[in-house]
Amino acid sequence: MERIGNKVSYIRKPLATYSFVSLGLIVAAYIFGIISVMLSYQNMGDAPLNAAAIGLCSIVTTVSSIVYGVFAFFEKEKNYLLAKVCLVFAGIAMCFWLVVIVAAGYV
Repeated sequence: MERIGNKVSYIRKPLATYSFVSLGLIVAAYIFGIISVMLSYQNMGDAPLNAAAIGLCSIVTTVSSIVYGVFAFFEKEKNYLLAKVCLVFAGIAMCFWLVVIVAAGYV
């Protein structure tokens, strides 16, 4: 609840529009990532080319989710909770992919 002087405002702010786009993109990124890891696991670590392509799609959609999450903060008088959650999950996904890329370089 927001205080205005000695009064309390009970009007809730709507969620930022771009945060819904960011949510859809991060869900798609996690689905792509799971499919990519499953394909690599099925082939005992020797991932086929389509697993790499799906992994790249996961990285691109994660970056897009981060961009839309940041754009959500530029909307005025909105609730940014969903955008913050999406940015946290996108950060986790990016850390995962960075670890996978670095680990693949040492093998």
